[in-house]
Amino acid sequence: MTSLKISVNKLLDGYSFSIGPSIRDSIRHLLPDAHPANNIFVSYDTQSNFDLHYKKLEHYIFPALLGIENDYDLKKIDEIEFVDTRTGKTLHKVNPHDEKV
Repeated sequence: MTSLKISVNKLLDGYSFSIGPSIRDSIRHLLPDAHPANNIFVSYDTQSNFDLHYKKLEHYIFPALLGIENDYDLKKIDEIEFVDTRTGKTLHKVNPHDEKV
């Protein structure tokens, strides 16, 4: 799997991060022990606290959304793109090889 896209939808009170059924199926095929979620909602307050006190929220979202619990499984994915559902533009890219879960 080269690149995986996570959809980001800006809502009135926060962000919704989601992956489609085909991505969930790909994750389950690649990592049988993974338990991917349909979506994760994060309020603006939570997001701003993470950005201020930790690193960007996206670094925590993708392991939770993909249901990946360890570094070994995470390194089977080459790149993760966060894509704005409204504009189709890439908001953020993450290289899982550089991440710690």
